[in-house]
Amino acid sequence: MTEREVIARRAGAPRWIYLFTALFGLVFAGVAAWLGFTTGAPMGFLLIVFVLAGFFFTGISLFYFIKGMRMPQEIAVREGDMLTFLGQTFPLKELANVRYRLAHYHHGWGGMGWFLGWGRLTVVRKDGRSCVAYFVADVEEAHDRLIALMREYAAKESA
Repeated sequence: MTEREVIARRAGAPRWIYLFTALFGLVFAGVAAWLGFTTGAPMGFLLIVFVLAGFFFTGISLFYFIKGMRMPQEIAVREGDMLTFLGQTFPLKELANVRYRLAHYHHGWGGMGWFLGWGRLTVVRKDGRSCVAYFVADVEEAHDRLIALMREYAAKESA
């Protein structure tokens, strides 16, 4: 029986943040359109720009919300010498590189800042193919574990 290790999971909260921002964009566009119709439109062109910006903001937010909903619950799973990443299964010895990016950085007082724990994880295989997973919970830990596995199997291969 091979051991099964879940390395990366989908984060839960980010999807709902994007849904909230999509609703905010719709409200923004609606208020701008309402102002355009009720004020006699002395600055009609500017209000049209605000309406379009609200719809653009809503579209981008909905795009990322849907992308987050389509991401599987278990993103990276190790079973013995095989890795399943976003539904694609391949040997761990094929890992060439693993990169990550945290989602946001917020500045605090006195230059101190903090990161949100979710982000984007990219796995590159030796044949050049890469897979990108968005909304990965604890992305830094998942990255470190995949790097450790990559080095372990590279050492086994060279020995």
